Amino acid sequence: MARILGDGGNFSLQERKMVNVLLLNAYDDLLSRRTHAIPVNHLCAMLGWDESFNIASLKKVLLRLAATPIEFNIMEDGKEVWQVMSMISFDEIKNGICTYRYDEYLAERFYDPEIYAMINIGVQRRFDSGYDLTLYENCLRYKAVGSTGWWDVERFRKIVGAMASIYDEFKYLKRDVITKPVNEINRVSDISIVPEYKKLGRKVNYLRFVVTENPQKTLLQVDLKDDYATLRESDIFKRLREHGIGERLAIAWILQAKERAQAVVDYVEEKDRKKLIKGTTAGYIRKLIEEKAEVGVKTAYEVKKENASKEDIEKAKRDKLAKRRAELEAEYRKQMISDQIKRLTREERKLLVERYGLAEGEGKTKSYNPETTQFEDTIERVAFMAWLRSQFLPEIQINTKEFAQWLKEKGEN
Repeated sequence: MARILGDGGNFSLQERKMVNVLLLNAYDDLLSRRTHAIPVNHLCAMLGWDESFNIASLKKVLLRLAATPIEFNIMEDGKEVWQVMSMISFDEIKNGICTYRYDEYLAERFYDPEIYAMINIGVQRRFDSGYDLTLYENCLRYKAVGSTGWWDVERFRKIVGAMASIYDEFKYLKRDVITKPVNEINRVSDISIVPEYKKLGRKVNYLRFVVTENPQKTLLQVDLKDDYATLRESDIFKRLREHGIGERLAIAWILQAKERAQAVVDYVEEKDRKKLIKGTTAGYIRKLIEEKAEVGVKTAYEVKKENASKEDIEKAKRDKLAKRRAELEAEYRKQMISDQIKRLTREERKLLVERYGLAEGEGKTKSYNPETTQFEDTIERVAFMAWLRSQFLPEIQINTKEFAQWLKEKGEN
């Protein structure tokens, strides 16, 4: 079985934190895809960075991950095999998204729980020293067996990155790289470690760490609550879990595109209600998300059709309003004409009848009674009134304010 003995300890505190956050984000898909993504704001939040860590700072850390070689010492068939590679083979920051890629071999190593232990990001943020975090990482993966096993001092220095000449003298190595980190790990983390030493003569040549669960763990739970606690309470996370989606995968989808995850679940549940899904809803959800299907997004044709329909509706509405406006204006003019006719004096009405009889009404005024100024014959009366209205119509000009008041009185405004 292959087993990592150390990675060289070449990363700074911020770089080691970045390694763990990126791995946590990618873990569920390590074996199925090479490229992973995380929103920059989420990445910075998980690292515990405040706003002073700008994009330039982020790029600097990512560049170090891509440029710094990491070493693996693998035991195969009883023989040690040395390997070297970069932590990240590709990285890109674009439109607020950080995209990165692992070498396939490295991804397989990280996915093996016997090689790499997933770090609680809440614990990680509590460390202020690179030695603290490095020692914590290298002890955590041995919690199940209770001990790291014996490391020779030089191997230990390489594992934690303590290669400065001052640490050639063991008392300084013990003070800065063992005692201080051990005290900090026991104070703030979920494990407790105790160093043990083995001497050859008067010199310490080997050391190991006994690893157990921290008895103070229950007191640390509030501080060590994982970064996704709020997210786990969200409706979309619970719905994804109900469909059988893995916890880490659900978190990754929500971090990368919450609205899209919501749309996919809505779409799948609607199809499932109609009995249109043959397999599992979980499989269908994953397929749609991974293939970036346009779920909940209208096609160009649908948008065009919808817009045309809206235009037709709006046009019909405008035509209806215009028609009603014309009807009301005609009714208003008719009333104005009726009011003018009612105000005619007997003499004015008599002159109009005479004018009518000499023109359009020739031979149609036989029933007119000068005394009453009325037509006795209904047909003649209707014909005269029609003519009379036509005489006043061209003179009618609608006063906007008076018309508005008239509409208000009719309850039409």
